Amino acid sequence: MRPSKKVLYRLLSLQGISMLGSRLSSIAVGIWFVKETGTVTPLLLIALFTELPLLFFGAWIGLAVDRWRRKTAIIIGDTGQAVCTALLAFSLLSGYFELWHTYAVAAMQGLFMAMQSSSTAAVMPLMVHDEELDRVNAVKELLFPLAGVIAPLLAGTLYELVGLAGIVMIDIGTFFICVGVTLFLPLPEINHRPVERVVNVFIEAIQGYRFIWKNKPILYLMLYFAWWNFILNGPLELAIPFFLYRTGSDSAMSWLLGVMNAGALSGAAAAVWWGHFRHKITFIIAGSLLTSTMFIVVGASRLLWVTAAALFLLMLPLAMTVALFSSLLQRKTPLSMQGRVFAAYSQLSAVSAPLSFLLTGPIIDHWLEPAMQSGRWKWLTVLTGQGAGSGIGLLFIGCGLLLMIGAVWAFSSSCVRHMETSTPDR
Repeated sequence: MRPSKKVLYRLLSLQGISMLGSRLSSIAVGIWFVKETGTVTPLLLIALFTELPLLFFGAWIGLAVDRWRRKTAIIIGDTGQAVCTALLAFSLLSGYFELWHTYAVAAMQGLFMAMQSSSTAAVMPLMVHDEELDRVNAVKELLFPLAGVIAPLLAGTLYELVGLAGIVMIDIGTFFICVGVTLFLPLPEINHRPVERVVNVFIEAIQGYRFIWKNKPILYLMLYFAWWNFILNGPLELAIPFFLYRTGSDSAMSWLLGVMNAGALSGAAAAVWWGHFRHKITFIIAGSLLTSTMFIVVGASRLLWVTAAALFLLMLPLAMTVALFSSLLQRKTPLSMQGRVFAAYSQLSAVSAPLSFLLTGPIIDHWLEPAMQSGRWKWLTVLTGQGAGSGIGLLFIGCGLLLMIGAVWAFSSSCVRHMETSTPDR
């Protein structure tokens, strides 16, 4: 018998509290770093170092999730993140801070974040029926944009009142709440067979990739979502400078950022309200095409209301699309392999997302912005104008087209379009 859905929603609520604490600490460290050093460039590299553990150890993280009790993996993930936050705060406040401390802590934190995320995804199919996975995955995806709305509002006020040390203590307090309650949650487990020989551990570590390779619809979808991460991550980090260049107003920029978060929240909330999606692939295709089209509109638009509407629609399908993809993976993957399969997907993302961060900045700074502002490509100024931000606008248009091409490639395959019926459930 499956445990009550209330247990799962309690677990997700605890994960949301933990995520809010982590976002508060992240923003507070960023504020402290900028005020103390006067530079932001090293902060952009933190995202890269956070992804590195997944890149190198993703298969082993997945194996650990599948070998250990799921509750143990979740608690270790929470505990590790809290310890990393405390170590970084100690370094910053001790007077012996060095830049490499930040990168080392980011890498360790990425390891524990991956374990927490993979173990939570793997425990969900044990707690609800398959037709309920869409809704609970949507609830899970709702947490990130919700924390993204609440944390900035709280961080600025709390930083002035209690400083970095106080916010870190709040983060650690959320850890005690989450771990303390999780310890008493009746989370279900699967039976683990013992490891007979050391060599089997290495073989089993790559079983997730073998399963994906044998199931071509899952492979094609994973490659598409890796492409999706590559196209979206870097350009979306340019939202603040792009909005400032386009509007010339701090208040308008903040309003547009609010519209982005509102779009993401609305999409996740709509998925929660809808509940079960019968034709998941159809919704994923429609969401992909909508996002890619709106990327093009945002890049070309010079009217505030058009930009705002396009941003809202751009963000609307993101959480829903990720939730439906997670549901497909959970339904098609054997329970004993879900940790490794989700870790393999995260490992692919760990390649594409950092690469996007590394390439986007130089492309804008050394190529697109200078070329567009100098009028070297006059035939393109019809699309984006010639002022500051025109190079970023051109990048958005190009990324929208590339995202659309990727969607056409992935969904031109009949095995992908029909995977819900042609690929057997676990």
